[in-house]
Amino acid sequence: MEQLQKNKTYIMTIDNLNSEGAGVGRINGMVVFVPLALPGEEIEVLIIKASKSYCVGKLQRVLKASSSRVEPPCPFYVRCGGCVLQHMEYQAQLRAKRHHTEETLSRISHLPIKIEQFIGMDNPWEYRNKAQLPIGKKSDGSTAIGFFARRSHDIIDINACMLQEKSCSAVIAAVRKAIAMTGTLIYDEEKHIGLLRHIVVRVSFSTGKLMLILVTNGNALPQKEKWIALLRAELPQMESLVQNINTQRGNIILGNSCVTLWGKDTITDSLYGIEFELSPLSFLQVNPVQAEKLYEQAIEKAGLTGNELVLDAYCGIGIMTQLLAKRAKKAIGVEIIPQAIEAAKASAIKNGVENVEFLCGACEEVLPRLIKEGMRPDVLVVDPPRAGCDAALLKAIAEAKINKIVYVSCDPSTLAKDIALLAEYGYNTSPVTCVDMFPMTGHVESVMLITLADKK
Repeated sequence: MEQLQKNKTYIMTIDNLNSEGAGVGRINGMVVFVPLALPGEEIEVLIIKASKSYCVGKLQRVLKASSSRVEPPCPFYVRCGGCVLQHMEYQAQLRAKRHHTEETLSRISHLPIKIEQFIGMDNPWEYRNKAQLPIGKKSDGSTAIGFFARRSHDIIDINACMLQEKSCSAVIAAVRKAIAMTGTLIYDEEKHIGLLRHIVVRVSFSTGKLMLILVTNGNALPQKEKWIALLRAELPQMESLVQNINTQRGNIILGNSCVTLWGKDTITDSLYGIEFELSPLSFLQVNPVQAEKLYEQAIEKAGLTGNELVLDAYCGIGIMTQLLAKRAKKAIGVEIIPQAIEAAKASAIKNGVENVEFLCGACEEVLPRLIKEGMRPDVLVVDPPRAGCDAALLKAIAEAKINKIVYVSCDPSTLAKDIALLAEYGYNTSPVTCVDMFPMTGHVESVMLITLADKK
């Protein structure tokens, strides 16, 4: 295989997309990833990174365009790194994601995995209920609020985002105005000086109310009362204004300490009939329309009759746990974040769901302990982070001979790794249902039913 040269231009054909939405092809046998290129296209590419195993290219010209290529509607799209597939017609996005997911699952797991359905959106825009926007300085000294450019920490200044709920644009304008009128110092990432480093916007899709979080490199917010007055005047839908303190260097957006500057500590939202409170640090699926479809698929695959004991691992704020409890004898949710468990308990009381219990701890530690104590769940639901399930958790599942597992995955490669190990433990897989939770990006959510082959 010939090593490609950095800063040299080549002609290549794109075969498919990867999980980040970049085009993938080969030049002289070497795998090359090219953002903004589409399957079937012949392109001219400049190699900007060359390693022994793969290369990254920059699209120079499209010599033969895909019929799926469209003009991106967002004026910031080409430079912004917030999404990666606006140049591809939406139905074509779904087909490409389906192909990538099926190929990834089969290739890594060495199992014959099929996708039974791929659920897209009727309107793949303005679906996000959460925005995390870095703040910095432009070369002329003015304030930049937006998203990082692709493959860099340069902030692309925006006034709106087509994937965010509409009120996000009003928040950007209001914060920009407040910075100018208070003279607040903007954070400098390289020097680790300055105050305001991010804003985070959380929107309740059920009420339309929002929470605004100001992330600061320090405890004090100079002219706090002026900030509150300005933002209240500009944002009548704001129900909570919070300061989050993050004095650490690095890419982590939110620190652990929050102070409510004005209004409520939380905002109320609901999904699938389950009402809950969202705090600044709560995890919630960012696409509520598709989240309901995802939960629906998981519940359907669980096949509950009302007599089961269900364990919901990585339960977050307990929405799925409560939905399962309504259809089972009892449901137990496990989550490592204490604030999430407290929110889950409060939500269950609020919704009158009594046959539910929440335990705080790492799933790979809690489940083995419960099993050792004699508990045998009839159904296990797992919705792990992108890294997948811990090997200790999978081993505990196998040792307990749990008959039915519903696996909700946000990364097909780690799902494939985990089902390969479960197959070694004697589990069978079934066709996958995919939900397009993140239109205009390369990511996809999958739901799979996994059953024990020998139930004896």
